[in-house]
Amino acid sequence: MNNREYLAETHKDYLTKNEIIEYKKLLQKKYRQETSTYIIEGKHLVEEALKANIIITIISTEKFFDFQDTLYCRESEIKKLSTTVTPQNVIAICRMVKLKNVGSNILLLNKINDPGNLGTLIRTAKAFGYNDVVIEGVDLYNAKVLRASQGAIFTINCFNIDDSVSWIKEHKKNGYKVYGAILGKNSIEFDKSEKQEKNIVILGNEASGIEFPVEKLVDEKIYISINYESLNVAVAGGIILNHFKKIT
Repeated sequence: MNNREYLAETHKDYLTKNEIIEYKKLLQKKYRQETSTYIIEGKHLVEEALKANIIITIISTEKFFDFQDTLYCRESEIKKLSTTVTPQNVIAICRMVKLKNVGSNILLLNKINDPGNLGTLIRTAKAFGYNDVVIEGVDLYNAKVLRASQGAIFTINCFNIDDSVSWIKEHKKNGYKVYGAILGKNSIEFDKSEKQEKNIVILGNEASGIEFPVEKLVDEKIYISINYESLNVAVAGGIILNHFKKIT
């Protein structure tokens, strides 16, 4: 028995089989929604979640953090709760933060499908001063989303919606101008766009772009002039949000 397994075997706060069964359910969206909790993996994410004060329990093979509610386990057990091939031997159960009212700068993602793109866009939004990210598409608490966000998800207001059209209509009533990344007849280059005080920037699906019912609600269509057929949606989002940051 190695030192880590000895710690898991002898420490009074060790992970039980029933806890493994219950926590493993959180790998499914259904149970995350029912319990308003989710799993994060790795030292960096756990450290960022500790700063945000959202951790309920840490599960670890050794003492990485000084956190009262820590359960210890073997490496073989933590692998059962991990979605990575080579886990970092520390995960945490976190609570979902209640939604806040959105501010004046909002990024709306219409039918985003790729978890890596979503996580990167959340991280990018945080970097460029957009503290509200609204998502119609992939689940916000997907493990790949959490990893790609690099902890930005813990410090900004992010949430999923079921209907972009209704959500946009409601916010247009409150004075928001809507910008959509759309290449079309009436589109203008993004760097010629002038941002209003209250704005919503919309990025669409990786393959098909912004849905037509959503496009009809866009006040100003913007595009990025490039010398190739297209950009990754996360790259395009970074370029556009950086421009709007400069003219804030």
